[in-house]
Amino acid sequence: MTALVTGAGGFLGRHLVAHLAKLGIPVVTLGRSIPPGAAPGSAFALADPADGAAIRAVMEQVRPSLVFHLAGTPAPEPLAEAYRVNTLFGAHLLAAARVLDAPPRVLLAGSAAEYGPVAEDALPVEETAPCRPVAPYGITKLAQTLHGLAAADAGLPVVVARLFNIVGAGMPAHLALGSFARQIAAMPAEGGTLRSGPLDRERDFVEAGPVAAALVALLQDPRAAGRVVNVCSGKPTSLAVMVRALVAASGKPVTLRQETGRFGNSDMIRHWGSAALLASLGHVLGAADPVRVADALLGQSPSQGA
Repeated sequence: MTALVTGAGGFLGRHLVAHLAKLGIPVVTLGRSIPPGAAPGSAFALADPADGAAIRAVMEQVRPSLVFHLAGTPAPEPLAEAYRVNTLFGAHLLAAARVLDAPPRVLLAGSAAEYGPVAEDALPVEETAPCRPVAPYGITKLAQTLHGLAAADAGLPVVVARLFNIVGAGMPAHLALGSFARQIAAMPAEGGTLRSGPLDRERDFVEAGPVAAALVALLQDPRAAGRVVNVCSGKPTSLAVMVRALVAASGKPVTLRQETGRFGNSDMIRHWGSAALLASLGHVLGAADPVRVADALLGQSPSQGA
């Protein structure tokens, strides 16, 4: 059994590769570059994520049993690049998988952003909820999901893991908690002021390590094939709770200053998912532990969050 992983150098990708290694599953990576020290044949560089011929050549050479497609970009501009990375890359992977003599099982990393704004009375949001994304990231991820479901209808074993708010060591700076951790770590011992948007936002925070384990289990579970599955805890936690844990873990006197007009990827006050389908498949994720997450974020090296 060999696993092909895209986005292996990213936040969740590093946790997934580590988990696959623990399971003894050989990993081949496909990304923008070949990691330093990679063994021959264990990593492939892809100059253009929309190069279908190049993707097919890698798939034919590796012939993986499992494909974890985690690659993506949160950047809304340039718009063409968002489609190339978030939609076309996955579409070409699916096409290449379908023509192999022994097609692999494929997991597409989706996003809760595909749902778009959700009314309070519709929470927790279920997989059957209508998707009305309003930003390029959610729109392009939803397009990838549609390609995946079409491939599943054609017989390819595909599962779409709709990821909620993943946290832990290695979080990039474009995510709120990753940014806050870096700001706090950079403060002197006498502390400072942490500026943020509203901290009353409630999200479905789940830790990267357990998420990685759940993704591997989902992809190998035939009951998940052809389905969209929320990867979440089903429990909301406020951003304020997570930030207070960061401040406490730092041991520094930090003043919180919430500024109006500052928002993250969404200005929705509350948003969390239904974990009922995930639980029915035998996979349960607990809500992220604020103290453990704070310790992980403040203990990470700069390279972990690059």
